[in-house]
Amino acid sequence: MKFLSVAFLAVLMTGCASSSDEQASNDGLICKMEKPTGSNIPKRVCRTPEQIAAMEKEGRDGIRDIQRNSTNTVRL
Repeated sequence: MKFLSVAFLAVLMTGCASSSDEQASNDGLICKMEKPTGSNIPKRVCRTPEQIAAMEKEGRDGIRDIQRNSTNTVRL
């Protein structure tokens, strides 16, 4: 049982050793800790710069579409 607590502590300390939320790896991936929807436990997610740019563009396009299609009507 003591081995498990020492191993857990070692893993916990190495997880805290990173100085920033984003890290670039040798294979061109950018990794960061993200909290999935519905959870407070962050997970490490790695993406290429192209994937990140595509996701940002998709988000901007989605917001633009919502703003274009919304109507500001007040019903009494």
